[in-house]
Amino acid sequence: MSMFGFMYPQTGSGNPFSGKISTPYRNIPIAIVDEDNGWLGYDIMYQFKEIAASTGLFTVRDFASFGSAREKIISGEIKGVVVIPAGFTEAFTSNRQATITVTLEDTNPQLASLAYSEISMILKMISDRTSASILAKMASGTDPSFISEPISFERRGLVSTTNTFQFLAPGFMALVLVTGTLQGLAAALTREKEQGTMDGILMAPISRYTIVIGKIIAQTVRGMIQAHMLLLISMLFFGVVIYGSPILMLLVMFLGVTSFSGVGIVLTSFAHEQETAGMMMILLQFPMMFLSGIVFPMEQLPLGLQSIGKMLPLYYAADALRKIIVLGANFAAISSDVAILALYTLITLAIAIPVFQKTMSR
Repeated sequence: MSMFGFMYPQTGSGNPFSGKISTPYRNIPIAIVDEDNGWLGYDIMYQFKEIAASTGLFTVRDFASFGSAREKIISGEIKGVVVIPAGFTEAFTSNRQATITVTLEDTNPQLASLAYSEISMILKMISDRTSASILAKMASGTDPSFISEPISFERRGLVSTTNTFQFLAPGFMALVLVTGTLQGLAAALTREKEQGTMDGILMAPISRYTIVIGKIIAQTVRGMIQAHMLLLISMLFFGVVIYGSPILMLLVMFLGVTSFSGVGIVLTSFAHEQETAGMMMILLQFPMMFLSGIVFPMEQLPLGLQSIGKMLPLYYAADALRKIIVLGANFAAISSDVAILALYTLITLAIAIPVFQKTMSR
């Protein structure tokens, strides 16, 4: 109940013109690019940053070009970019409607939709101010649309697809990898203990390292097959497209499985019954599903829960898969996710193998 209470916080009421905004999100990092370099472009940029700072909705960073801002979106440093295009001031001074473009990081449709709504609200406030200024010195023959809405804005996708399944598939692939690995290890190890076959395996002329590695390889193959089945279904029936490298995707999937293999071995080593091991896995999996940004945006959680979520390898596996599949990210953009997954794999396996040896020797 506490978790769902945090997921759906009370936002109250607000008045955008007084700086009080009703939203669960604060200080979303975005970029603004002034390609116009005219007096009006500079004024719009200044007003946007001023309103964003006063309302606490966004943390705005200046970028020289859309390309440089796009790289920061893919790497996860910012969530979107507002572009004042070239010719903006010229269109305005020629009594033509001037358009601002908004591009958002679309791996999280809920957050992207809300961010676009709030950006639109700020731009509407700026447009209304400009409209009032025009009306005060209106000349005959002016375009009516220019008077009523001198500044328009439109949203452009970072990728061509708007399919919701495109954004759901990577997260659920990561979830299937983790749950399949944990449940598979729980069933394999504890079932063999109950049936007595583990004693026979331990008496075989092979090292216990080999036994652990064998279990990990088996669950890795199982998890990869399950994730690929989900991806195949998503592509065949729901139009999901892989924009990035399939090799990078396989690397992240492999690290996602192995990062949890050690955790699964440690937990199941202490469980003497299959039911106990299964319950332990469920207690681990259920909170992870909500804390790792699979179901709800990570930004919607309190800072304390965000810190917990970012300690879980599932968060990094899902983040990397989304960047590859949805945004077509290269290795540099996911290098931090890959490094953390690899580190998690090494640490957990370094703990799991001695624990397995000790518990099996009893």
